[in-house]
Amino acid sequence: MVYLSNYAEFEVGSDQYEWLRKDLSSFDRKTTPWLVATFHAPFYSSYTAHYLENECMRQAMEEVLYTYGVDVIFNGHLHVYERTFPMYKFAVDACGPVNIIIGDGGNIEGVYKTYADDTGECPAPSVPSYQKAGGFCPIRPYNGSLCASSQPAWSAFREPSFGHGILTFMNSTTALWQWNRNIDSEAVVADSVYISRKPSCSSQQLHFQEGPMTDVHPTITFS
Repeated sequence: MVYLSNYAEFEVGSDQYEWLRKDLSSFDRKTTPWLVATFHAPFYSSYTAHYLENECMRQAMEEVLYTYGVDVIFNGHLHVYERTFPMYKFAVDACGPVNIIIGDGGNIEGVYKTYADDTGECPAPSVPSYQKAGGFCPIRPYNGSLCASSQPAWSAFREPSFGHGILTFMNSTTALWQWNRNIDSEAVVADSVYISRKPSCSSQQLHFQEGPMTDVHPTITFS
């Protein structure tokens, strides 16, 4: 698991950026097939709250995460749940990471219920007060528009509910992600997906050699 901070300097050439490149290049994907990254504010979200707030970090670091084949990215910050398809640069990409917002463990503010693609809800660009690097990084990724006109193609599942998730690594190429709502009276999986590593992707071939699958099942719980 690789931990990053959007509250520290992250621009190209910064200490954190250079550390990330060095760290990711050190992994042998034969012995460490899965790479998971986490940082507080997400690169991608279709909710109005904190919309594109971490765009400067995305522009600086997403290429590094993609180049070295990071498989899953976990974020918080938004009090909601959203999972993307594998993606890169605002588009579905089979070789890109799955981005999961799991900042929905519970909060006095309640959940955020408005989508940026709802009619009249596209927020004005803003610079977060905590942003120490990058400043404002404008982008209009939806055919010249700041917001999509419907749920973005990269957004696989979204729901403004409190919940928790479990990630289970089935073997070296398959993981199971499951998300549950906290309000359900019984344990019901509201979102479930198998995440498959693709050694055919150049980004996931780094130091990777085909070998027998191991049947270990380490599990990580997020809430």
